[in-house]
Amino acid sequence: MVPKDDSYYANSDIAIIKGLGTTYTSSFYKKGIFTLFDLLLDFPFKFLDQTKITKISDIRPDGGFYFIDAHIVAVQNVLTRRVKMLKMMLQDDTGKIEAVFFNLYPNQIKAYTRGRRILAFGPVKYNDYNGVVNFTQPTVTFLEEGDEVKPQERMTPVYHAVEKVPQAAIRKAVNGVLQSLHAIPLPELLPQKHNPFNLTLSQALDLCHYPFPPDIPNQKIIPEKTEGFKRISYEELIAYQLTLLSVKRKNEQHNAVAIDKALEDTDRFIKSLPFELTGAQMRSFKEVQQDLSSQKPMLRLLHGDVGSGKTMVAVLAAIQVAKSGNQCVVLAPTELLAQQHYQKFKALLDPCGIRTELITSSIKGVKRKKLLEDIESGEVQVIIGTHSVYQEEVHYRNLILAIIDEQHRFGIDQRIALLKKAPSDITMHQLVMTATPIPRTLQLALFSDLDVSTLDELPKGRKPIITAVMPDTRKAEVIKRLDEVCHQGTQVYWVCPNIEENEDETESVKTTYKELKKQLPDLKIGLLHGQLATNEKNKVMKAFLEKEYDILVATTIIEVGVDVPNASIIVIEGAQRLGLAQLHQLRGRVGRGALDSYCILIYKSSETDVNDIAMQRLSIMRATTDGFKIATEDLKLRGPGEVLGNKQTGFDIFRVVDVNRDFELIDIARNAALDIIHNDTETCRALIARWFPKFKV
Repeated sequence: MVPKDDSYYANSDIAIIKGLGTTYTSSFYKKGIFTLFDLLLDFPFKFLDQTKITKISDIRPDGGFYFIDAHIVAVQNVLTRRVKMLKMMLQDDTGKIEAVFFNLYPNQIKAYTRGRRILAFGPVKYNDYNGVVNFTQPTVTFLEEGDEVKPQERMTPVYHAVEKVPQAAIRKAVNGVLQSLHAIPLPELLPQKHNPFNLTLSQALDLCHYPFPPDIPNQKIIPEKTEGFKRISYEELIAYQLTLLSVKRKNEQHNAVAIDKALEDTDRFIKSLPFELTGAQMRSFKEVQQDLSSQKPMLRLLHGDVGSGKTMVAVLAAIQVAKSGNQCVVLAPTELLAQQHYQKFKALLDPCGIRTELITSSIKGVKRKKLLEDIESGEVQVIIGTHSVYQEEVHYRNLILAIIDEQHRFGIDQRIALLKKAPSDITMHQLVMTATPIPRTLQLALFSDLDVSTLDELPKGRKPIITAVMPDTRKAEVIKRLDEVCHQGTQVYWVCPNIEENEDETESVKTTYKELKKQLPDLKIGLLHGQLATNEKNKVMKAFLEKEYDILVATTIIEVGVDVPNASIIVIEGAQRLGLAQLHQLRGRVGRGALDSYCILIYKSSETDVNDIAMQRLSIMRATTDGFKIATEDLKLRGPGEVLGNKQTGFDIFRVVDVNRDFELIDIARNAALDIIHNDTETCRALIARWFPKFKV
């Protein structure tokens, strides 16, 4: 019987899997895998081929995995002070090859006797030390002479490590759930006309974990390029589009508050500014102004390059709202950014007689009580903060506009919690801002429920940032030059990709901090990273702003940070590891003042660490400072199938989808979602419940 919903897989704890045990279960929990559905979505990152037997004469010492049927013809025990090694010679009817095992138990060694027939599966390498080609620690199955060997029909999955859980146990657990899919398949929710892959979700999941071997021998299978994987990503994209369309539909069920354009107040404010707004800022503000004057709820995305002046458009919207006797809230993703917005808004709005306040979790006691009272009474017209702005204890008098900065950093449920703060039966106007120029395709994927205003001009007088790319072998030259310019009053950011040293990441912010302190003893150097407490981060950033530090060594946390006009140089170490969008965001930390500004991208010079794509990214950074060009090139470079260590987009709302990798699916997913939401309410609800269970339709 086909179930009506996903409850068995979505609600069943992995602890029910036979033979998993409490130790393994706890390890899966630590990785964020709690339910059977979670386990099904933990896909392999590569596959091994045990679908065919290879003759020894056809083996190549390329590090690839091979599967052979052979006899043991010689066995040798090698004991050294460091390691116990068992060597054996394997032979089939075409030749011989050596196999090497390390630290076997005595009862295991006894099983390996001359004349025994075995199946061996493992990597074959050329040993530089002794010039011998051998199997290294292969998996062995013992056979009787008359046994018929039946290779597997499908590829063998290899999963990302789960602490304390061996690959065999992961495979067994996943395979057990896949077998359940044959008896209790997941309900097929996609209508046939919207399923170009002709695979059910259950079939797609099965093929993602156990694909058939490729038609071309030794061809590598890239999981994300398989039809099964695309089928799953496509369904999640449809579900996400349905959440956006549902939010838009909900918004349109109630009217917003239509407010006067406040032409006199906004014109007076614009004339008082010591600089001229760009044409793009004026055009965008007029679009916002028009939206706010309508009873139809505004849903608008304001995006532009770093430094294109989004804040000023938001300030003008706040003036229009405040002068009508209403309130607006500015939601920021970090406390540092909330502080920056507060300082800017307050400086600009105080002369207009508009009260601006910051609310964060660090404001406590009597001060917090008074602030909450003033917000509830309407004495505060502009409220700025992080998640504090939509907490249950915060009540507004007449909140009609939400300005959400970097919306993709907030979940749908968080945004809905904020929108519930609107007066009864009123839908809030929403202005969403992002400092990432977004190509049209990604606009459709992530902000398809919004109208779009684009800031495609930079303010007059803004000097382009000069960008240099150099290998880490020239780091000493950079440090020497910084010593000179910092003594002349220049401030510098030095960015490293991570906090601690580890196997994969050699640039450590803490190590670099110590290194620079040692090499530049006369300079004051600060340290900023995500492990610091919030008040410590704010303290360090404030000290840098007030010129107490010459150099700030930081992680990419400064990507969204306080503007420091005197900081005119940014050094980004390990730049080959970062995506174009993030590199461009980081570069935007400088060039905020009147000084000539520089960005130095240092890459690791070893060939193993710098691939063609990484060098193309760095070349693009050197060639242009246009964020829209960079966003478009970024999309071209990171087409389907490229496996990245980090999701460069920052959009972490998906379980399977990467919007850059899967961008080719976006248009058809959008069209399918539009049809489903208009014609099939039950399917709409079921798809959203499967992929975004916290979202209430």
